[in-house]
Formats: sequence, structure tokens, C-alpha cells
Amino acid sequence: MNKAQALKQFNEEYGVLKEGEKAIFSRIANKLFQVNYITKKKPGDTNDYRFILAFKEAFEAFFELTDFNLEIKREDEVVFVQNNNLFNHMRLRKTESVLLLVIRIIYQRKKDYVTLDENVEIFLHEIHEELSRIGYLDNKRITKDKLKPALSFLRSYNMIDYIDKGLHDDARIKIYPTILYVTNLDSIKEIIQKLDGYMEGGSDESEEADED
Repeated sequence: MNKAQALKQFNEEYGVLKEGEKAIFSRIANKLFQVNYITKKKPGDTNDYRFILAFKEAFEAFFELTDFNLEIKREDEVVFVQNNNLFNHMRLRKTESVLLLVIRIIYQRKKDYVTLDENVEIFLHEIHEELSRIGYLDNKRITKDKLKPALSFLRSYNMIDYIDKGLHDDARIKIYPTILYVTNLDSIKEIIQKLDGYMEGGSDESEEADED
């Protein structure tokens, strides 16, 4: 829809909301701008996910007016926004990029073994094992001073969640289906090829990722 149509639709849909619903709408819209990804599988986001679906037309019109598209992936219970001009890409450090791709590989490997109502959960040692398998840093482990901010970054955008602040090997990490839409890659083969490219480079320079 064009901007005139979006404005008309927004006025119609938003105008019928009650004051309390308008406050919730504003909070969720700002939340999407900040973290970009909302999933029904994350505790605390379930009601927000349902609210978006209930008032989908109002959200679609609002984000269209701000040059964003509202993407709803019901099959994975994920909602996110994407800039029409791809202005909201983010540059990630090498550690963040490699960690993101490795977690994506593990998620793909495990997701078929859980039900729709379950989350994919792994132990931290599985990430270290996968990094060792691909030859990251000559089979050395990522140091905690690099690992902690990288994991915190992924958690801040609702890709993963974890509790163990000490980052011990038995720390549980919950992977959300949002990870499928962050990497924006069509197959595990492409992910592996991208990882091979990182392995050939030795610096920790920033890399551009499709973080919308």
C-alpha cells in the first residue's frame, strides 16, 4: 500500500482502539524498533505477540508510514520489522558473526526434535564443540571477555536467552526461532560457506549482518 492508503488505514484501525490498547500499541511499536524481534516462545512476549496479531492492520499501516514492513511468521511464531530501504543493517564483530552462525547451525540441527510448544535448548559446551569442529581460532575456545558481550548482544535482540553469568560449560542457552530470520540465509550450506570465509580471515573486524 502507498502512504496515503497507509494513513487512511491507520486512522481507521487506530481510532477504534481503547486508551489502554493505544498505550499497549505504543509500547510494542517502540519495542519492535528497539529489539526488532518478538516471539511467542519468549516468556513475557507471548501477550505482545498475540496483541500484534489481533491488531495486525493497525501495526502494518503504522510501520508502512515509517518505511518499515511488519513481517509475521506464524509458522515460527515470530514477528519482526524490516526497513524498506535496508537502512537498519548492523555491523557485527567477527566473534558475534561467527557465534550467530554457529548457533544458527545448531538450531537447525535440533529444531526437528522438539515440538511446536518447546524451545530449542543447548549447553554452552555444544557451542565450543562446534567452534572447535570448524577450526575457529585453531581449536582454542573463545575467551569469556569476548564470549560474554557476544552472547549478551544476541540476547538483547531476542535471539537467545541464558541465565548462567559465569558462562560455565553446563550453562543452558535457549535459542528462539528468531535466529532463522536474523541470518537471512537460505540453507545450512550457505552458512557453512560463510563460516569458511570467516575462518580464512584472521582479524576481529566488523562484519555487516542482516540484523534488521
